[in-house]
Amino acid sequence: MADKIFTQFGYLAVTLYIAKLIGPEGFGLVGMLTIFMLLAESVVSSGFSQALVQRSNMLTDKDTSTIFYVNLVWGAVMYVALYFATPLIASFYDEPELVDVARLLFVIIIINSLTVVVRAQLLIKVDFKSQAIAALFATVVSSTIAIYMALHGYDYWAFVWLLVLRALLQNVGLWLFSRWRPQFLFSMESFRSLFKFGSNLMLAGMVATIVNNLYVALIGRYFNASSVGYFTQATNLTTFLSQFISATLQGVTYPILTSIKEERDRLVSLYEKLVSVTMLTSLPALVGLAAIADTFVLLLLGEDWLPAVPIIQVLCFARAITPISAINMTILNAVGRSDLFLKVDLSKLPMTIAALYISVPFGIEAIAWAMLTTSCIAFFINAYYPGKLFGFGAFGQLKVARNYILASAVMFLIVRLITLDNLWLELLACVGVGGAVYLGLLWLLGDSLFKEVVAVLAKKFLKRDGLKR
Repeated sequence: MADKIFTQFGYLAVTLYIAKLIGPEGFGLVGMLTIFMLLAESVVSSGFSQALVQRSNMLTDKDTSTIFYVNLVWGAVMYVALYFATPLIASFYDEPELVDVARLLFVIIIINSLTVVVRAQLLIKVDFKSQAIAALFATVVSSTIAIYMALHGYDYWAFVWLLVLRALLQNVGLWLFSRWRPQFLFSMESFRSLFKFGSNLMLAGMVATIVNNLYVALIGRYFNASSVGYFTQATNLTTFLSQFISATLQGVTYPILTSIKEERDRLVSLYEKLVSVTMLTSLPALVGLAAIADTFVLLLLGEDWLPAVPIIQVLCFARAITPISAINMTILNAVGRSDLFLKVDLSKLPMTIAALYISVPFGIEAIAWAMLTTSCIAFFINAYYPGKLFGFGAFGQLKVARNYILASAVMFLIVRLITLDNLWLELLACVGVGGAVYLGLLWLLGDSLFKEVVAVLAKKFLKRDGLKR
């Protein structure tokens, strides 16, 4: 959580400031390349990283060294392929300047391929302190350079260098903290074993990337760079908050889930608790952002970005569901069922394509509504196999969430009524009142998880206070 608060929120603040300086068009130009970046990343790292963690109890030097060299080769191959494909990408969007931008930005693929094993090793050790320090250092240095560039007229290049330098410095930091070093070992047996699990996740990662980013690609193709900027910014903001919650919880629990995968009762208990905690936090956070979206955009991005407000609001409701869907997929990986993970992701692809086909002619707001619709349907699809395997399906999860849904809805309606002349005061009042309403309602409803969290926090506070005395 410290990593996410000090580095991720810091990084978000910097990207918002740079977006304000370069405007929607410049921001959208880089956003057009998002799908190609993420597709390459999913090929390079999605499968093997989780395969290594899933195999943590029996991991060998042959396994780690083999995957290091495989990822390095794949990263280089992906970069070369994309390097020569950049003229086609620029032609697809009718933006010639994308050639030079893409060739620099895609270097991140090689940089990240070098640290797949290192990250997995730190995850297995549940070492988040090293990761947090490396991320903080990278964010501070890259942000300082990027802000300087943005203030001195480098336009979208400031954002490009922010992404490249952050990836480079963070990965250098991870290598310095990690004690692992590759050996001159390569085992086809290790490759086959890990690839059997990882290939399903890799394909699932590619499908998920297409599903989640095809919207942006088509907006860039059929609309202008400014439209891409609005949609990309809305996607970034809502996805950031959603992933902040899910990554914070799942980053800690995934290696633990894999370590107890043979103990069914403990596994199911932790899984149910994780779903409850995620709903407790994700629903008010995303619904709250939807309530203050217009004030937030005016303060931090400026009037040029106001067309993004309705998109942000719709995507907030879509992303409120995403962390729960992510947990339902994570539990499949934890028990080694990457085949089901892939099957679920493949089943959602036709739905996404159909939603795009229907919504694109009606503009970017219609596309946002299509994303909300598909997210709701995807929740039930993602919960199907966990429901069969563990007896905790979609309706069971909604039953757990009923207090949080009700409290979030009331909070949204009350916050929308708050209007003050000073925007900063209005933002603070909305956050304060919204938080008080949400927590107060949970207390009145007698929510057991909320009271449990309060009791744990109170116990820790009293214990710390007693130690000080």
